[in-house]
Amino acid sequence: MTPTSPAESPGPVVATTGGITETDVIVIGGGPVGLTVAHELGSRGVDVVLVEPLTEPDTSSPRCKQINPRSMEHLRRLGLADEVRAASLLPFGWSDSVVFCASLGGHRIERFDGVFALSDVPRSEFPEPAQWTAQYSLESALRAALPARESVTTRWGSRLVHLDQDDDSVVATVRDVEGRVSRTRGRYLAGADGGRSAVRRALGIEFLGRTDVIENLQVIFDAPGLGERQPHGRAVQYWVLNQEAGGLLGPLDTAGGWWAIILDAPLDATPAWTEQALRTMIGAELGADLDLRVRAQNPWTARMLVADRYRQGRCFLLGDAAHLNPPWGGFGANLGIGDAVDLGWKLAADLAGWAGDELLDSYEAERRPAALAAIAEAERNMAILTHELSGPDLDAAGQAGLAARTEAAEAVRRTKTSETYTLGFVLGGGCPDSPRVAPDHRPAPQSETSVYRPSAAPGMRLPHVWLAPGESLYDRLGPGFTLLDIASSPAPRSWQDAAAERGLPLRIQQLYRPDTHSLFGARYLLVRPDGLVAWRDDELPHDPAALLDHVRGSVHKGARRGAAPEEPTSSPVPEHRPED
Repeated sequence: MTPTSPAESPGPVVATTGGITETDVIVIGGGPVGLTVAHELGSRGVDVVLVEPLTEPDTSSPRCKQINPRSMEHLRRLGLADEVRAASLLPFGWSDSVVFCASLGGHRIERFDGVFALSDVPRSEFPEPAQWTAQYSLESALRAALPARESVTTRWGSRLVHLDQDDDSVVATVRDVEGRVSRTRGRYLAGADGGRSAVRRALGIEFLGRTDVIENLQVIFDAPGLGERQPHGRAVQYWVLNQEAGGLLGPLDTAGGWWAIILDAPLDATPAWTEQALRTMIGAELGADLDLRVRAQNPWTARMLVADRYRQGRCFLLGDAAHLNPPWGGFGANLGIGDAVDLGWKLAADLAGWAGDELLDSYEAERRPAALAAIAEAERNMAILTHELSGPDLDAAGQAGLAARTEAAEAVRRTKTSETYTLGFVLGGGCPDSPRVAPDHRPAPQSETSVYRPSAAPGMRLPHVWLAPGESLYDRLGPGFTLLDIASSPAPRSWQDAAAERGLPLRIQQLYRPDTHSLFGARYLLVRPDGLVAWRDDELPHDPAALLDHVRGSVHKGARRGAAPEEPTSSPVPEHRPED
């Protein structure tokens, strides 16, 4: 296609009719979530036009800082895990520790190792450990890999100004940085344009929930040599339990770049106030003569908000456009990546013609409960922060200081273990109540926040198994559905025939591992494109057609439920409201 503006990158040859660019899916927003859904769709050959106002990632704030193991295994499937690790300014495995201290140069109160599944030591539960990285580094890696997706066109420096949709399509009107306006028509639109989502406001979808009363300040600063001078060793987070200025600190890179969250900061914090607060958190032992320069500061308030619906006609919300949650536990961006994967494969299935009438409706049914669970978990973590854990004698010498630190350490262990050891929440969640899985009454171990108990119950993530050095069971799953047989009789031809009749991509994978039967709880498992189990049993159904119809959403004939409004709608994009 001939670019219509300098903000449009070279992409696939896309037909234009009457001045309108035609595509399959329009993605509004090029942060981690929009980029992931573009990769998910692009990996399946779906034509995508991605619209993003920023020509480069915003480096004024690291925003998310950890990509958890579930997100990393999605990126592995998309061939992007190594690129994301390479783009991080902290090397893979650099640290998996969190330190709680009176100040960065003062007494240590407690230390947690092995946090957030960041260790580079291989584990049986997952193929890809977490990666600590700033959001802008993640975005850079995902942007750099997009040209390999031949069906994806990017329009950097353009923003949405108007939406129109009818029974068959969505038309997005966008304006580039030079003021030129163009229109793109797609079968669907994915709104991944953040908490102030233009898509959400244009569709009239409301946020439900509340905003915290505490104001906080995120700061980016340079402090060369600070990492080497502080006495607590490497850590990804240093929780400073200081009554005068409390919060968190952590390295952004190995060259002296740092981030900080100063809790309960004034709304009108001046650069001088911010620098003094940072020096207090660092401590007089290190901060008096430290070369410290504040690069950026951004006030923020924790928000616990979820969209009242995730879909309006042919438009869908995902990521921060659909939910906002506090950062405590690191669920935000990872939750959005999960949205992108779920919506991505379902849109691709619909566009390829093998989705049933109700598959797309299951996106909200599966992902909105996940958002509510993540918000509840983060809100529990937020109940106890540095102010609640600090005390007057934490940095004192003698018995008074020792007693204060002992008491604080016990409180840290009691209240912060579940915030820093989250594998049970990250891997043990799922969508067992989804209408697109076939529930059973077989064993279904339940995870706790910090304890992961693998379960292959329908709706849950397929338990992981290493098959050879570096080779994961996940590497053998197909891009569509996969029927796993666990050292059992091969599936009959009727499975392939039923799948072919529906155009449903199905891989049949034999696993010669009878020892894993107790792990999976059945001899046969049907695994979805996103790695969740859709069905399991020790016996195959004589006719698999009904099962395949159920998991692909073909429940009844007739018009698609909620697929489009009865009348065409036209939605100008309003200016964002302060409460967004």
